[in-house]
Amino acid sequence: MSDQMTYAEVKVVFLPTSEGGRQQMPFLDDQCYRPHLRIGQSAKLLGVEFVDGPEGAVSPGECTYATVRLAYDTHVSSNVLKVGTEFEIVEGAQVVGRGQVTRR
Repeated sequence: MSDQMTYAEVKVVFLPTSEGGRQQMPFLDDQCYRPHLRIGQSAKLLGVEFVDGPEGAVSPGECTYATVRLAYDTHVSSNVLKVGTEFEIVEGAQVVGRGQVTRR
């Protein structure tokens, strides 16, 4: 898989804690946040790593842009990350945010 195929720019919104979101909001610019993306109604998860985004933690409900990279080989093709594709950000069984692919 080439680097060109493993990166995507995304627009994301993290849910507030009252709606099942994280207790502490993630930092998207330090390559330490590695959730899964669930595309549509699929049960399959795509492991990603946020590699670039705003400095500091994002606020719940705030729309922001970031770059993700496939974190490891999975059984889900990176081709599902087409421009316009909507996804959920999941940690375990918990949906913590939503987003959309804006650029490949």
